[in-house]
Amino acid sequence: MTVQTPEVRTPGVRTPQVLIAGAGPTGLLLGLWLTRLGVRVRIVDSKPGPTTESRAIAVQARTLEFYDQLGLGREALERGRHATGLRLWTRGRARAGVDLRGAGAELTSHPDIFILTQDQNEALLLAHLTALGGAVEWQTELVNLKQDAGGVTATLKTAQGASETVRAEYLAGCDGAGSAVRHRLGVPLSGGTYLQRFYVADVTARGPLSQDRVNVSLDDDQFLAFFPMPGTDHWRAVGQVPAGAGETVTFGTVRPQIDSQRIAQISAVHWFSTYRVHHRVAEQFRVGRTFLLGDAAHVHSPVGGQGMNTGLGDAANLAWKLAQALRGAAPELLATYGPERRPFAVSLVNTTDRIFSGVVSALPLARSVRTRVIPAVLGVLARPAAVRRLAFLRLSQLLIHYPDSPLSVGSAGRVRGGDRLPWVPTERGSNFDALQSLDWQVHLYGTPTPELLAWCAAREVPLHVFAFSAAAERVKLLQDAFYLIRPDGYVGLAASQFNPRAADAYADRWLPTAKV
Repeated sequence: MTVQTPEVRTPGVRTPQVLIAGAGPTGLLLGLWLTRLGVRVRIVDSKPGPTTESRAIAVQARTLEFYDQLGLGREALERGRHATGLRLWTRGRARAGVDLRGAGAELTSHPDIFILTQDQNEALLLAHLTALGGAVEWQTELVNLKQDAGGVTATLKTAQGASETVRAEYLAGCDGAGSAVRHRLGVPLSGGTYLQRFYVADVTARGPLSQDRVNVSLDDDQFLAFFPMPGTDHWRAVGQVPAGAGETVTFGTVRPQIDSQRIAQISAVHWFSTYRVHHRVAEQFRVGRTFLLGDAAHVHSPVGGQGMNTGLGDAANLAWKLAQALRGAAPELLATYGPERRPFAVSLVNTTDRIFSGVVSALPLARSVRTRVIPAVLGVLARPAAVRRLAFLRLSQLLIHYPDSPLSVGSAGRVRGGDRLPWVPTERGSNFDALQSLDWQVHLYGTPTPELLAWCAAREVPLHVFAFSAAAERVKLLQDAFYLIRPDGYVGLAASQFNPRAADAYADRWLPTAKV
């Protein structure tokens, strides 16, 4: 006998323009950004409520720059803590260190590694979303979807078994590695899974750990890392589950392994879990009017603290494009999302795969490299400022750029279309302060011509004029060059001097409210 579940419609909820499945950091940032742009959003999640475990812990500089755009940056800094670098241990001895303090001082207003856990990120984003009148419908699962030329029809089901049909113009799948949206689209998540099992624990610990650094212990057959967390003596411990441990693993199972490293004495365990590490990327990030973001689109090892940040970058990339599409922008704008974000995800998965494989390999050569070669050379190689700066750039995601995107046009000196706008401090802040408008804008470092002033006025594009300073010159901006900046802080069009014909051609194609 077939039992028909009742169909209900949530009272007081307007028809959403964008339906978001998943209220982790990625879905919340997407929902908040869209709400700030006046888009009607509905967010559903099958979980009973926000994440309570810390899970992902690092927020990189590029993410904090996005938070600054939304007015969240200062509050994020108040909630988390800075980490200054890496301390490497072998067999209980401190062998080498990497100090990243100041490595990004001329690159961003967030020049340090920053610890802000996943649950803290979610609480921050949800609080600001709620303040704008938004909400998350918990225990509400997307169970089906259909698309046509005009939108997406989704079927939702609550924990009580009630079902609802929702119509939206677009759907964003931010619902994690087991994404129901991705499965309904039939998009493969290509890659693999490491054989080793790992554990993660939030603990109270003391000992010789460097209090403001990530501590990594590499022994012959063990990998152990301690990440400083907000609070006194609060650490995230990550390591390999011992071979032959069986299916049921508790903290007691791994404690002898931790004790044998002789770098921490654990007095309390607040959370413990085991997991397997995947390295997979969805073959498509967009199918019709549905998009995949975050872990629904890419999963990889936790090396470098990139996972959550990559999902947040997906959201920042897609949000303004959806908003413009809903205001009548050309459909080709949304077609840039996948080509811009997927290559970085593939590159990241390949890079972390190589590093992670070396860290956990049981081969004799890999053991020797871990315990002898790396400790011997790391401290020496990491001393030059240029090397520390490159290490920071890699971690911070400031190097992400979109050179092959159709949105990326022209160059002015070494700054090209698709590059992140170089950060320039000013007397009252920085050039990034202007990005809080979340809209297209023109930046000029020098003196604008009457022709440029007239063009910006006619097109209703804000013009931000900055003095051409030593700081601007240092980051390779050209005096009096023309930089048309996207809403997510990347350069769209760059030219050494203003060319009205080129600017008109670009604006006609990509700006939502371009006027002649």
